[in-house]
Amino acid sequence: LSDPSLQTMYRRSHRKSRKGCAECKRRHMKCDETRPRCVNCTMVDRVCVFPGPAEPKSTTSSVQADDAPRGSSEAPTPKADTASGSPTGRSPAVIPTPDLAHLLGCPSNDISRPASSLSDGMVNMGHMKLLLHFSLALAVPELEETLRERNTELTLRAGVDSPYLMHEVLALSARHMSTLEPEHAFEYLDHAVQLQTRAISLFNTQKVHINESTCVSLVLFSSILGRHLCIDALAFRGPDLGGFLDCYVNFARIRRGVRTIVSRAWPLLKNSELCFLMSWGLGLSRLRSVGQDCNGILNLLAASSSLPPGSKEICIAAMELLQIAVDDLSNEVYIGRKHQIQIIFSWSLLVSEDFTKMLAERSPEAIAVLAHYAAVLYLARDLWQVGDSGTYLLNAICQYLGADWEDWLVWPRSVVFPEASDHLISIDPSLNAQ
Repeated sequence: LSDPSLQTMYRRSHRKSRKGCAECKRRHMKCDETRPRCVNCTMVDRVCVFPGPAEPKSTTSSVQADDAPRGSSEAPTPKADTASGSPTGRSPAVIPTPDLAHLLGCPSNDISRPASSLSDGMVNMGHMKLLLHFSLALAVPELEETLRERNTELTLRAGVDSPYLMHEVLALSARHMSTLEPEHAFEYLDHAVQLQTRAISLFNTQKVHINESTCVSLVLFSSILGRHLCIDALAFRGPDLGGFLDCYVNFARIRRGVRTIVSRAWPLLKNSELCFLMSWGLGLSRLRSVGQDCNGILNLLAASSSLPPGSKEICIAAMELLQIAVDDLSNEVYIGRKHQIQIIFSWSLLVSEDFTKMLAERSPEAIAVLAHYAAVLYLARDLWQVGDSGTYLLNAICQYLGADWEDWLVWPRSVVFPEASDHLISIDPSLNAQ
């Protein structure tokens, strides 16, 4: 590598993976050992095989993933992350946090083992480069210019006393750097994985409880981590829709669990430095769609004879959120696209958990709704966090559903392929989004 800071960062960071998958060992790559498929294999859709059976999960916590809210219509807690949702309820002064190792499906010895970044004073110029590059706008691109500097400074100050937050800050910064320096993209992506893994390890081993002194760091950590996970999910590229659906459904499950941190810390934030930012992000759940762009699929859902009434309502509610994102762009007093970007990152939280189950079960109606999410992604393709994910996803959906479902895809195809709506673009399985 030509960049000395990167040479130092990666030379110091490597530890031999003794339990990594066969593919990473064959390629002499650092394996994060996530089962059933590691991050390296997931990113490029390779077959991932581990030697021997997976070790049983021994991590315990006073709050399990099952405590996560069961759908936006039932949850009495905030429905989104730092930039969206609304506070409800009261909370005791000290609250346990969920075990992220359990949520991520990692064996406890894997997630808690020493990682290779910023631990034991191992700080180098590569980390300094990532620190200087960070802005909260990397996680919250809809954040107004006047709020960016102040809240970036707040995040970094909180990170000084909360190493798990600082590691996630550097992880997201590395994720962005992979798009700015293509010649070092693999190294930055690898470092982003290592830093994120270390962040989760620190969070779990410190057994942080939510109180007035920790609530700001915890909310920032869970919010930035949640959006980072969304960026990674949207970057998935595979030869067909099945791989993406598996990746997205898994992300949505994890995101709901991570969201519990925000939910429990919210009542403690009213007197914190983060209060103004949280207030700025309120209101998304109270918006109602007004446009007619999605009327075609809404009418088809209402008339469907194959969907039970409950499933119809779930899909219609998911569609109405996407119409709000489109409304944000067509608003005559439009001065930004705050709600569009919030919905891109928070849609997995705002829809019912049953909708996510419909995607996991390959419901064609739910997949047709997802096609409209792809169109919203396409409208935000200028964001590095989104890129060409909308084009890729709609291609995959069109090929999966086939000609019988063309009527359900009229609007998203008109948005993404306005001049060639009858011709699909072949999916290259080797593609990797930035």
